[in-house]
Amino acid sequence: MAKAAEDPGGRAVGTTLPGGVRSRNAATALLRARNILRVKEVRPEPKRRAGAAGLLGVAALGAGLLAVAALPLAGARNAPPLRVVLPGLASAYAERVPAAKAELLRVINRERADHGAPPLAYDLLGAKVGDEFCEESARDRTTGHWDLAGRAPYLRWALAGGVDHHAQNFAAESRTGFEFTESPAELLLRMHAEFMAEKPPNDGHRRTVLDPIWTHVGIGFALVGGEMRMTEEYSRRVLERVELPAGPVKAGGGAPLALKLPKGWSVGAIEVAFEPVPKPMSRSEIAARASYGLPPPWRTLRPFPPAGARWKSGETGDFRANAAGRIELTIPLDRGPGHYYVVVYAGQAIRSGKPLFPVAAPLLVAE
Repeated sequence: MAKAAEDPGGRAVGTTLPGGVRSRNAATALLRARNILRVKEVRPEPKRRAGAAGLLGVAALGAGLLAVAALPLAGARNAPPLRVVLPGLASAYAERVPAAKAELLRVINRERADHGAPPLAYDLLGAKVGDEFCEESARDRTTGHWDLAGRAPYLRWALAGGVDHHAQNFAAESRTGFEFTESPAELLLRMHAEFMAEKPPNDGHRRTVLDPIWTHVGIGFALVGGEMRMTEEYSRRVLERVELPAGPVKAGGGAPLALKLPKGWSVGAIEVAFEPVPKPMSRSEIAARASYGLPPPWRTLRPFPPAGARWKSGETGDFRANAAGRIELTIPLDRGPGHYYVVVYAGQAIRSGKPLFPVAAPLLVAE
């Protein structure tokens, strides 16, 4: 997600030998920033009617996104069993080196405050996902966002139960001829300092740390012999409730999905992104991939526009939220077996032309 810590080309970095050490080599890798943040604009086009001026007001759009009907979900025939995800429910996880991570969290929030970004709450789900990946990466001696099974961060996040929009900062250091003697706090703070020392345009880690959209972060860490790994797992927790199939759904049909937003929030668009089930990767293939991102969208679902308006693309609309902020819809699984990510764009006081950022990307699996 960036350049190599000491060398823009990503090569191994030699370090000064202390007295008595015959050979020593340290390689530190910070990977280029993930291309995962997308921005949508909400621009319904007014229909012109005889005898009417026909321009849609800003307030009308916001009202249209909070209309009163909902599509059937639970009553659908042959509907698969659903599981309910409550993103705000605290995760029970006894993480590694909590004191060191708490120190890094204080640094992150201080840096965010210095740049006008809100503080982050600590997320134990993110810590669990990060710890497990760091342990696996250190043992497998991989240096990248993927694991040997070919799973990207957004897939591991989803398989662990995450539904919120998510991004990962990753750093690795490998040593031969000597072990790590620094404390976990020293290692975490040093790698994070490398993130923050980045300069534009190669400052993806730094921009991720300071991005005001995030609400939570969990920190991953592992030390295995001469291999150190750390991650910062950022997430944007907005949705109050998600209902989705408890297991795989047959490809070619549709999967039910329900979302509950907080009061004052509206969904402006939902993208459906697809990718096949991942294939195993080698260490060299993982190291060669310097950035990651969700697969490209192949379908966009839009809310029904207000009366007298239509979307510029010609769609008539696919869903409405009820007065309580609940949306029910069916996601088409017509790309065959694989992984479907439902990327939800939402905001407060949505108006025409206002940029929207993702708040969630729940995973649907088709077989």
